[in-house]
Amino acid sequence: MDTLRYQPYVPLLLLLVLVVVSFLVLKPLLLALFLGGLLAYIFFPVYSALQRKIKRKSLAAALMCIVVFALLVIPSVFLTKTLVQESYVLFISVKQKLATGLFSNCHNQFCESIRGFGKDPSVAYQIQEVSKFITNWVIQKGSDFLLRLPRLTLNLVVIFFSLFFFLRDGDKFVEHIQQVLGLHQHKFSAIMARLKEILHGLVYGYFIVALIQGALGALGFFIFGINSPLFWGVVMGLLALIPFVGTGLIWVPAAVIFLLEGVFQGSSLLIWKGIGLFVYGLVFISGLDNVIKPILIGERAKIHPAIIMFGTFGGIFLFGPVGVIIGPLLLSLTTVVIATYLEEE
Repeated sequence: MDTLRYQPYVPLLLLLVLVVVSFLVLKPLLLALFLGGLLAYIFFPVYSALQRKIKRKSLAAALMCIVVFALLVIPSVFLTKTLVQESYVLFISVKQKLATGLFSNCHNQFCESIRGFGKDPSVAYQIQEVSKFITNWVIQKGSDFLLRLPRLTLNLVVIFFSLFFFLRDGDKFVEHIQQVLGLHQHKFSAIMARLKEILHGLVYGYFIVALIQGALGALGFFIFGINSPLFWGVVMGLLALIPFVGTGLIWVPAAVIFLLEGVFQGSSLLIWKGIGLFVYGLVFISGLDNVIKPILIGERAKIHPAIIMFGTFGGIFLFGPVGVIIGPLLLSLTTVVIATYLEEE
């Protein structure tokens, strides 16, 4: 009798065990699956246009995977290699600057006091330690990239497999999610519509703009002759993701240093470099926040800066570098689901 009483729960228990085991199997691949889905969302408009032309979903999805690989993976390998090289060059240049002294060609009292401050053993040690830490971190990450190449290759395979199937069968996948969640059509549609707005705001309004700002920052530093422009471009791109901080934390001090060196050395060229870099940074780097970002995000897709900031920091701590994408997205999705259910109540 006891066996018959518990028999109806056996299929449910078996299903629960299968779900847990399946999750454990997929757990190492969840990040790669997420990135594949995110790439599918970003490139879905291009895929749709391509699919309408060639009339074959599988072929269109395969071609898009090749295009994404050429656009993202190959430049990333080059970027990592160059970044490691530039970080080492930056560390050497900082050591040389500390050895020769700041504003070495200037001989007035103000310059002497600055040089004295820079030559102070404790100050020089702290500056050198900070630059050494940053450089070692970049070099170590670059070395880890090479050492973890087999695992990265596996993750890339998973990313592009998931990208292929998300592109080809994305509409069916969304329908299955609705059926599994058991949501009413209007509630599910409301959540998906708001999620699409948030994804649009995060991807195009924040991450794409940050990528452009980092690229323009690197270009500007290269034009004005600053060492390691790619390194500083990556730093500016990361800072652009953090609300209330931004790229000005890098290019403003660089412009000020040019101006001070020009004034103290009596060099009009350095003064004009400082003015030029300041104008360039104000118009072409930071100016994107006020011009392009509102156009890309739109009114309805605006995301509270606190969600971006907390999501970015928390995402980095939990997921690593890709947490700058996952963190804000998860927090935004949580607020959407809560808001939708509160509206229903």
